[in-house]
Amino acid sequence: MATVFITGGTGLIGANICRRLRERGDEVRALVRPGSAYEPLRELGVVPVEGDITSGEEVLAAAKDAEFTVHSAAVLGGASQDLEEHARVNTLGLRHVLDAAAAVGCRRTVALGTTTYFDYTTAPLTEDSPLLDDPPSDPYTVSKRAAFVELMRRARDGQDACVVIPGGTFGPSPVSGRAMQAPSYNLRIKLALERAIAATVYFPIPWSYADDVAAVTVAALDRGIAGEKYLAFASPDDVCSTAQFLNRACELAGSDHRVVDLTAKELDADPQLQRANGPSLVALAHRRFPEPYYTDTLTRARLGHTPLRLEEGLRRTLAWLEDTGALESGGAPR
Repeated sequence: MATVFITGGTGLIGANICRRLRERGDEVRALVRPGSAYEPLRELGVVPVEGDITSGEEVLAAAKDAEFTVHSAAVLGGASQDLEEHARVNTLGLRHVLDAAAAVGCRRTVALGTTTYFDYTTAPLTEDSPLLDDPPSDPYTVSKRAAFVELMRRARDGQDACVVIPGGTFGPSPVSGRAMQAPSYNLRIKLALERAIAATVYFPIPWSYADDVAAVTVAALDRGIAGEKYLAFASPDDVCSTAQFLNRACELAGSDHRVVDLTAKELDADPQLQRANGPSLVALAHRRFPEPYYTDTLTRARLGHTPLRLEEGLRRTLAWLEDTGALESGGAPR
């Protein structure tokens, strides 16, 4: 049994990590924002500590006596992005976590990253893919890239830290309210079933079932290597656009609604569409992607990664959405 300090514990991935850690008997302490809905974490046996990721003193106080650290807190790339906010949370927050982990003598830190700053234009994304020389300039990518660079520098200098990279993440969560907040893919499934989404930006996405990401993260705490990154994706055969993902959910739920893909050409011709979708998605629409999208040989070998296929993950998600009341009766797969 170990003591684990986690940030972002009320988020979709973080809450699943908390659940997995508690199920195996670890003591878990979570940094939570004052006033946030963290009671479900307390019900799991997690100890919530109110504080702000942008305060180094508050992060350090919450991390006291921790043996391991998981950093899952982040501002995500929605339609409206503020560079200063992203820098404070995504970049400065990561520095505060690494500083606290070093100060209290944590044995290992695992941080959650993203795919958008890696170079896999002409070759599949792997655990060894380099950074893009000229990455997209949206605040989410800029701030998360800076955080990744900082973590890799610390690892080279001797701090035991590694990174787990999720894809488009969806699935059940112990903290159901947060798991349904924009830009959640769970919310998008619900909206698609309500015929409230007609089109989404086209680019291929490696999908991630939230509990699979949690499993990879916990395995990285146990068996990860400093400076390595791990890809917590489903099968390469399951890579598809958001519209294709939502249409599969609609098919499983018995709905005849279908979502269409918005191409980069269509976005370029319509500034209103660009504003509605935000800079991160517009940048992705203009990127070129390899086939296959990725190979995750190291993650499977090192961490025993055995992800659910996309269809099974969607079936479980639809059943959970109905159980939590997010869908009307009959919304789950037939």
